[in-house]
Amino acid sequence: MAWRIEKQANGRFAIFSTRLGDYVLIDVDAEEIERVYAEKGAKVYIASARAQIAKEREVPAHGEELIEASRKRGTTPKEPAEPIGATGFLLE
Repeated sequence: MAWRIEKQANGRFAIFSTRLGDYVLIDVDAEEIERVYAEKGAKVYIASARAQIAKEREVPAHGEELIEASRKRGTTPKEPAEPIGATGFLLE
């Protein structure tokens, strides 16, 4: 699973999931992204997020369309739970 942080036309950020092919978080500022990843408890996520934000990669035109569809839906999709190794337990 991969994700990337992109800057929207409105100046706020969105997180795109390549696993889902959709945005899982929209209309947030850098502090909110840092808070979300801090809750995961892994400092590497925060460092990666800061590095991606600094690049200011812009949302592509088709991405803005996905974000607008998400706004109209009222929710953004969530990453599905992942099985952990051979145990089959789900990471949520």
